[in-house]
Amino acid sequence: MSDEAILTCAVVGGILTGNPNQPRRRDEVITSAIEAARAGASVLHIHARSPTGEITQDPEDFLAIKEGIRSAVDDIVLNFTTGGRLGMPAEERRRSLEAGPELASLNCGSINFGPGEDIFLNPKRLIGELAAEMDRRGVVREYECFDVGMAITARDLAQSAPSAPGLMHMVLGVIGGAPPSVDLITTFARIVPEGLPWMVTAIGRQNFPMMAVTLALGGHIRTGLEDVVYIAPREYAASNAQLVARARSLCEAVGRPVASPARAREILGIACSA
Repeated sequence: MSDEAILTCAVVGGILTGNPNQPRRRDEVITSAIEAARAGASVLHIHARSPTGEITQDPEDFLAIKEGIRSAVDDIVLNFTTGGRLGMPAEERRRSLEAGPELASLNCGSINFGPGEDIFLNPKRLIGELAAEMDRRGVVREYECFDVGMAITARDLAQSAPSAPGLMHMVLGVIGGAPPSVDLITTFARIVPEGLPWMVTAIGRQNFPMMAVTLALGGHIRTGLEDVVYIAPREYAASNAQLVARARSLCEAVGRPVASPARAREILGIACSA
């Protein structure tokens, strides 16, 4: 267990949440990401937006966001999604890797996602292809899991990784996936191979209490406007920076100071800043 906790901020996500403070356009994503980094995030998880607000995996948009962030905050770990948005073709989803992130999400299974008829498809062949492409590009894998079976897949991928094994990440509270609970976090922690860093995210109002459990068990945490709509009953979260500051206070209160980006790279096995 690392004493320092990696604090990831998921800046925007691939779904509009209804929070009017969620970034919409590319310039808003950049501004909000910079504010989150200055508030103390170790890692920024990025879904791109075009200048006019479309959800996009275009590498040019990711590069523009990357350069915009780096122009103001040169030492922050950047994690790009390969999930994109629901229904996006696999060939489109993988294009974010062309922008050269240090870390990228690798979804470890398919799921009936949300209350409607949406299916988030991640067949074995796609998982293998994305993992191989990340390895070729020198991108460290962040294994994203929505249920325990996906965690088993992530464990196996991490143990066979040719270089840095990456970060195992359980997302709790998505309709169709595992619910947020202490038992599930404990189970996930037991699945993670010894010495491998791991993280838990709980969606919505469970984000903060499940962070406390995760920190106590030695894991790393994530917050941000992708995951959290309300900071209190009927009160929208005002910004990513607000959510990062709240999470940072929790880390300090439980004796797990937030890792600097440089220290986060050491923990995750990232060779150098990209």
